[in-house]
Amino acid sequence: MEKYLFKTQTSMKDYNCDKWWISCDYVGQIEIEAISLKDALEKYAQIVEEKHCIGISKNALKTKRPMFIDTKDGRTIQTGYVITGSSIFHDDEARKWTTQYIDLWVEILKFEYAAA
Repeated sequence: MEKYLFKTQTSMKDYNCDKWWISCDYVGQIEIEAISLKDALEKYAQIVEEKHCIGISKNALKTKRPMFIDTKDGRTIQTGYVITGSSIFHDDEARKWTTQYIDLWVEILKFEYAAA
């Protein structure tokens, strides 16, 4: 088993950020034990749905986009993924609930277990 730390920042999609808002730290950090990164991502999607009411489809996991940072020495390294999710928001003007799409900016850290 591997241990992963998912650090998530949330934002609305560019096309709907003028009307809708979500706190960037809505999801926060989640620790997951899994046999692989793929398994950890599936568990992450399940936890985010159960605890934060953000749906992540299987297709969204397949089409996730890599997230990169630039290091001080000029290299670019992948730190995680940008994953599309959806949640329900209340439209006060229309007086109804509506599904809106959000981006989950997920930095993933992997921890190695020390041999006992």
